[in-house]
Amino acid sequence: MVTGAPGSGKSTVVPELVRLSPGNLVVMDMDELLDDDGRLLGIDIASPTAAPIWPAYNALWLRITELIRRSGIPVLLLSPLLPAELPEGRWLHLDCPDAIRRKRLALRGWAEDQIADALADAAELRTRVPRSVRGDLSPDRVARSILDWIRGERFGKTVSLWGRLRS
Repeated sequence: MVTGAPGSGKSTVVPELVRLSPGNLVVMDMDELLDDDGRLLGIDIASPTAAPIWPAYNALWLRITELIRRSGIPVLLLSPLLPAELPEGRWLHLDCPDAIRRKRLALRGWAEDQIADALADAAELRTRVPRSVRGDLSPDRVARSILDWIRGERFGKTVSLWGRLRS
């Protein structure tokens, strides 16, 4: 699992992850089930009014990943969730400085209160998922860092990526 608050670069890195790991890893972003308006079966999944169905949406993703993993192919799911919301697998945090997140979300047309919520989500994720990679680098470099983490996790190695990428 790679988690990140809105604006961290999750959707941007997906094509690079797919390109760099053909046939070796199934890469999915939770947003890929949604239509262009952020809806699933007519429901705006990001709306607070949809909160009662969020556990079912998370369970759907857990089931999808289980179905794929039984084939023996590893799965990487990118999501904005906390580990407690989808308690499966190992977690990595895709993060970026708040100023960059603010700029990215403003370019998407997000209102100030939505941006403030995303910044709060990012702060919480930093405390809940301490192992992180930077999402403010090139998509290729971010993807390679994520894949290095996966390889390290698969072979029992602890990899500290944030410090390595600061240089």
